[in-house]
Amino acid sequence: MGYYRGTRVSCTKPELLASGSTFNQKWADFIVSIMSGVTYYHCRKEYLNDAIVELSKQHPDVTFTGVTWTDDDFQDSVEFTSIIKNGKEEEVKIAPHYQILFPVIDDDEYNRLSIRFGDHIELYLNRLDIIKDDPIEGQVIDILNDKKDEEGFKSYITITWENDKHRFTATKRYTSQVIVDYHRKKPESNEHAGNEKDSIKNNPDDKSCQINNSINN
Repeated sequence: MGYYRGTRVSCTKPELLASGSTFNQKWADFIVSIMSGVTYYHCRKEYLNDAIVELSKQHPDVTFTGVTWTDDDFQDSVEFTSIIKNGKEEEVKIAPHYQILFPVIDDDEYNRLSIRFGDHIELYLNRLDIIKDDPIEGQVIDILNDKKDEEGFKSYITITWENDKHRFTATKRYTSQVIVDYHRKKPESNEHAGNEKDSIKNNPDDKSCQINNSINN
């Protein structure tokens, strides 16, 4: 495949994937991190790396759980959860893999709040984007904003998170695209405090932006 898939995988015998294991040594160039027994890596396979399937054949009593997504699909990225045991793979769940685009600002407080807002966004969207079972297509993502009405209108989901200092606004389009605008409010006691660039907005083509789509999600 000409694209990468992000993958996170765990199993009922974590030492098989841990640092120093045969799998870890063989795929060291692809492994991003190992946290709490979950291995995160990139590969060029369409679904789970073939090495996981082969490893499950060697350990038929061990159950592997893997989640994959297309890492470079910004608008319609989907997570596929599979269970692998004794060389057999079964897809059990799909869900949007939200690609959240934040402005890049060199500020510790902003960066801390961005992480919180990212979690806040996913809590909302997990309630709004419904997964349905279709008798023909299987599981499908029933999103609210994917079809135009008879007059060509198309709605988007917008989430605002603010206090007296900061305002974050996220706009979700398509299956997975989420674009965040940030505004640092001026102090009420200083209404004429300059024309600083307090409002920072971004778009998918702006190279000053960063995507919060870490495969640790």
